[in-house]
Order: sequence, then structure tokens, then C-alpha cells
Amino acid sequence: MTAKAGITTKVVARIRDVPQALWDDKVARGHPFKSAAFLSCLEDSFPERKFGYLIVSQGADVVGLAVITEERLDLSLLLPEQVGTLAQGVRKVLPGFLSLGLGMVGTFETAERHWWYDAQRVSEHDFARALLAACDEVCGNAALLLVRDFMEALPEDVRLESWFLQRGFKQVANHPMAMVTLDGLSSEAHFQRLKKKSRQNLRKKLKDAEALGFQVERVRDFRPLIDECYPLYLQVHEGASEFKRNPFPRAFFETIAERMPTTSSFLTLRDSAGHLIAFILTGTGGGINNPFCIGMDYARTEGTPAYYLMMWKEIEHAAHTGCRVVDLGLTSYFVKQTVGAELEGMTMAARIQSAWLRPLLNPLLPALLSEKQPQERRKFRVSTFDDDSQPPH
Repeated sequence: MTAKAGITTKVVARIRDVPQALWDDKVARGHPFKSAAFLSCLEDSFPERKFGYLIVSQGADVVGLAVITEERLDLSLLLPEQVGTLAQGVRKVLPGFLSLGLGMVGTFETAERHWWYDAQRVSEHDFARALLAACDEVCGNAALLLVRDFMEALPEDVRLESWFLQRGFKQVANHPMAMVTLDGLSSEAHFQRLKKKSRQNLRKKLKDAEALGFQVERVRDFRPLIDECYPLYLQVHEGASEFKRNPFPRAFFETIAERMPTTSSFLTLRDSAGHLIAFILTGTGGGINNPFCIGMDYARTEGTPAYYLMMWKEIEHAAHTGCRVVDLGLTSYFVKQTVGAELEGMTMAARIQSAWLRPLLNPLLPALLSEKQPQERRKFRVSTFDDDSQPPH
């Protein structure tokens, strides 16, 4: 614990030691999959990962919070498949081969800002210093430190990122967020504001899904489905070409079901014979609907409109439950923009931790770590007069 001018800081290792209601309000801001309950699920699912939570206080009041993690980053996930196979063999002799210690403000499973501070009680400078000191405490074995995520459209995020950039960090482009803003719109009204080509495309996809006999159901208590769904999740995980990382263990889904029973659900998709062919783990709460994790049977869904159908059903669910935002997450941006998602840019601040390697390697970080940005497309129609605006059924 440190103290300065009435401000004290400490780092705790478990989310249970953080004021959870304050965390959910200020850091998660109602997002079910950034909540204290969700972070407890991550802690139990990844015991090899080190978690640290910064608590900044003034007297009895908490005036700042953040989450920090440290783990081994498997570099082979970023390389061709044959390199990964080779790495697995070498690791029988050299366990750390093609991996490095990665420290992060944030986690791989959450996005947008991973901190909060009361600007009336603690200065940006003092909070940033406390955050960096906490990173040094938690991430002592890290070769690389990432502070994520700074939203490009938020001036306060830009200012805080600038503090780190002025202290030897390099800006790195992250994947953008795909967000559908409803703000009280029904799914029909949202459909009607899409541009004509998107409406035509989506209507056709949904009619094709109906012709195939696809059946969609939202399941609240999804524990009986986990055995059936988990292999589908692994299919998608193993086939991912972007944002590769270690898979969730099966127990993760069990823990979510137990600790988040009112905010989590499975959206399941079955074929005309009743076979499960896809699912989405979804979080709904705080005005946010987040289709978080997907699984698909590629042999049965390839070439079908399954993904379009499920994305649209998530938007319908969000509108029906009064959510203001649908957080569609990262990747698959073409489909997500077709259903009306806008892309919100995110950046990270990166730094090599070794003082003597930093001058050599830091300048390379933007090229090595920056994600390729997807093409942004027009989502909504320009004219309000259109004879093709009837919503799908």
C-alpha cells in the first residue's frame, strides 16, 4: 500500500476483495461480461493467470479502480499452424518456448476501458501513476505491458493514453468494437433504417433460414446443454483466424450459469431435424446485450445463413428487453455492419518492460502488434423514403 496527499492505493488478488457494487457501476458500467461476477468466473477458469485489482482510496471512499492481469502469451497462436505444432513438441523440453510474459491493464475477454477514477477526487496524473505502479507490482514477470483499451472517440481516454505515450509507451491499434445502438428502437424500426442493400440481403438470409427449417430458442438454464455445446465452441475457437487465444475450459460455462443466472443465456440454433448446430453465450443486463461466445457445427452450417440469423435474433432480443446497445464484440465485421453495427476504434499503449531492450524493440511494437483495421461501410440509408423497408418476419 502507498499513500500520497490523502490518497492511498493497494492491490488485491481477487475481485471478491473489491467493492463489487461500485465495480459493476463504475468499471463494468452495467456490462454483464465485465461485472464482478464475470471476473470471478475468469479467475477460476484461468488459475495460471495472475489477477490484480487496483483500489485507490481517499479516506474511506474508493476513488479509483482497475483490473490488471499477467499470463504467458503463446506466440505460436499468432503464427502459421505448423509453427504451433513444432512449438508443442519443443515445449516438452523447453516449456517457455515461443511464449512471453504479458502484463495487461485489462483481460483478453473484456474490452473498452478497464479502469475508473473520480476526476473530482484524484488527478489524471496521480491515477495513471498509481496504475503504472500497480502494473509493476502485479506484472513482475512480464516482458511486455499493454494498457487497454482507449476509445478513440472519448477525449478522456485520449488524454489518459497520452500520459502513457509521453512515458515511453507506443500506440497500438486494437480490433474495433462492433456496436448496434438502439436507444429505444424496436427491431423493426432498426431494420427500417438500414440501407437498402443490407435490408435486401438480411431479408433473403432470414427467408432462407426459414426455408431450411432452422429453429431458434433462448435457454436461461443452459447447464444441461453444455456437454452438447462445448464441442461446437471448440470448433469455432480452433478455426479462428483472428484474435486467437487460449480456449475457455468447459467449467467456464458451468461457472457462468451458476454465478450469472439472471444475466446469461444460450441462444441455440437447431436444424429441421432438431440437431443442435450452433449456439451463442449471451449476457444481457444494464441496458447492454452482448453475444459473447459462439459455437457452430461447420459441417452443418457452412454455406447457410446461420450466422446472420443468430445476429438478428440477438438484436431482436436486445430490443425486446429494452437494451440501449448491442455489443457485438470483435471480428466478423462484414456481417455485423450488415445488421447495423457501427465500428468504434480502440487503441492500446504498449511497452517493453526491459529498460535495456526497450530502445531496440519499442519502436517495432506498432508494426508487430497493431491489428489490421476493417473497412467501414455505410450502415444506414440516406433517404427516409424507400419502398423496401418492411422488416423481416
